[in-house]
Amino acid sequence: MSVHQLPAAARTVTPWRNGGGYTREVAADPGGAWRVSLAEVAADGPFSLFPGLARILTVVEGPGLELTVGDREPVIVPPQRPFAFPGGLPTSARLLGSPVTALNLMAREPGAEVTVTSGGEELRPAAGGTLLAIALDGYDAVLVSHPSSAPGPVGRTALIRL
Repeated sequence: MSVHQLPAAARTVTPWRNGGGYTREVAADPGGAWRVSLAEVAADGPFSLFPGLARILTVVEGPGLELTVGDREPVIVPPQRPFAFPGGLPTSARLLGSPVTALNLMAREPGAEVTVTSGGEELRPAAGGTLLAIALDGYDAVLVSHPSSAPGPVGRTALIRL
C-alpha cells in the first residue's frame, strides 16, 4: 500500500544518453520495469536507443513532433496523443515549429498505458497495479499502488497505468 507525492520542484535535470537534450525523471520502478520522465525537445535529432523497452511518447506542451521510427514512414505526433513505439529501433524527431515537452514512458512489459484526462478523478489502481498521475499544469505527480487510492490532480492530467 502506498501513495507518494512527487513534486516537480524536487526533480533534477539529466542530460540524455545521446547528449541531444535533457530530461527530468518523474518516477521509476526500483527493479527497472518502467520509467517515466519529461523531456525537453528543443531541436531536431535522434533519440537514444533502449533495446528491450516499449516506449510511449506524449507531447504535453508545444505543437507536436514528426517521428521516424526504424524504416517506417514518418508519423505526426500531435499534442496529447500518446504514441507507442519500440525503444530498440532507431528513432529521430523533427519539431513542428517550436520546442516541445514530451512525457516519455519506457517499460519492459507490454500493457502500460497513457491517457490524457481532464483530471480530478480518484486514483484507484487495479489489483497488483500502479497509477501515476501527472498534472500537466506544473507537472506535480502522485504515484499510487494497489490497494491504496488517492485523489488525482485537478485539471489536465496524464494518467499512466503501469
